[in-house]
Parts: sequence; C-alpha cells; structure tokens
Amino acid sequence: MSTLLLLCLLVSSHALSQPVGSKLVQSSLTPPNPQAGRWRLMLDVGREQGTWMPPEWGSSGTRLAIPLLVDFLPLRSNLEDDPLVGRNSLLVKPVDEATFINENGEQTIQVQAGGWSVEPPKEGKSPAVLRFWLDFGEGGEKRDTVLPPGRVFFTAAGWMDEEIEVGNKARSGLVSLLENDILVKLKAAQEDYDQANALAKVGKLSNLVGLSTKRDNTMARIRSIDKSLPKKGDGNLKPGKFPFIESRFRIAGGGLCVKRPGKVMGSEYHILGTWSCTPVDTDESLRS
Repeated sequence: MSTLLLLCLLVSSHALSQPVGSKLVQSSLTPPNPQAGRWRLMLDVGREQGTWMPPEWGSSGTRLAIPLLVDFLPLRSNLEDDPLVGRNSLLVKPVDEATFINENGEQTIQVQAGGWSVEPPKEGKSPAVLRFWLDFGEGGEKRDTVLPPGRVFFTAAGWMDEEIEVGNKARSGLVSLLENDILVKLKAAQEDYDQANALAKVGKLSNLVGLSTKRDNTMARIRSIDKSLPKKGDGNLKPGKFPFIESRFRIAGGGLCVKRPGKVMGSEYHILGTWSCTPVDTDESLRS
C-alpha cells in the first residue's frame, strides 16, 4: 500500500473526530494550525482551449490574475459536498481576501471557505490528485473575462518526495535495462537473423520476436511511470507542508472550472483558466 493511499484512509477517519468551532476562527495575523498547509495560490482566469464558457467570454484574450493565501486544514469542512471533490471534504479556507487589478484599479473579493480532498495515486500509472473548491462571493471581472460568483473548483496533481524518488529509481532501472541489455541483444539478434539463410531464419525468428516484445513492454512501463511523475513543464515544484503528510508535498499547476447546469441533464464543469501555488512554510526543515 502506498504512503499516500494510507494518508487518504487516515484523512477520512481522523477528520470525523476533529472538533469544529473556535478552531476554525483564524486571521492573517495568527500562525497557521500546526498541522495545516499554508499555500499561496495564483489564479490565472481566462479563455482556454476546450472551454465551454460562452463564445464572448474572454474572447479578447484578457487574463485575470488573482493571488490568494489559503490554509488547508485537517478538519471536516461541514459544507455541502460536491461530486468533483467528493464526500466528507476537509476544510480549506482563505487567510485574507483576494485582490486583483482591472481597468478600475485594485479590487477585492470576499472569499469563503471550501472543501478539499486527495485522490490517492495509482502506483506507476498516475499521481495523486488534489481537488478543492472555494466560494468567490460576488466574483470579479476584467474587460470581457469574468470570474463568476460562487464556487470555483481547483484540480492539480501532487507528489510526496518519497514517491518521486521511488518513481525516478524505477524509471532509471528500466532505462538501464532497456539500453544496456534488451536493445543490445535485440540488435545482435536482428543482425543474426538478417545474415541467416531462409531455413535458419525460422529458428531465429522466435528469439527476435521475444526480444522485440520485451523492448515494447519495457518502453510501455517507462511511459507509464512518466505519467506518474512531474512533467518537465511543471518546473521546479517547491515542497511544502500539507495535512497528514509528515514529509514534503509538491503540487503542480492545474485547472480551474465552474459548475454549470448540463445542456440535457445533470451538471457540467466549464474550464475557467489555470492556477499555480507555492508553499508558505513556517517549518524551516521543510524548505529546500
């Protein structure tokens, strides 16, 4: 069982026992809950490829940048669940109000607390997924790019340092096996096959096919591991504290969306932009 899978099981049981009340009252002048993870979010609201937002929304290319400081807390949110985040979400709350600049100068948004959850990684296939939402009150706008009022949903991949280390080690071992063993043997087998007469080729074909299959399977395993590790485009992901995680946690940039009624039935999530984050640690031992 992976460490993060164990984390997610612990989250559900631990959250049920957490007191709710005065512990949730916190201002930007007070230190964060010792188990909390404080992160600085940067929302980049604007038209993205594939969005279902109205054609006129953000058509000018205007981007709306909104920084926001939040705490991820090891407490039940006690807020209405949403299918995207899941049941029994934990609490994420703003430390202060959000600000942005538009053609009328600096504006503020009163942001309300929301819920967060972590979907555990699929070992060697995909990373953990952090999902959460916050309520952006009356929203905000800059020209034709509008942050709608109400809930905004955040999604991003996340990794513990141990998972990155294990993944990189497994990948390195497979690459070494591929380059120093399988491909060398395959090249020799191919040359041997090419030089053989028609009768001899029948006996050598099975070895050639077997090595080719081994090459393809090893390359597929490498590609699978690559999907579970940070991408090169993610840049230098800074590690930070996160509830229930004793080691460091790294979060990649992700997507923003809003929930809208479906055209036929149910609900749809419309792409609203992207977001990134950096940790704000009080524990010096977690800094790199």
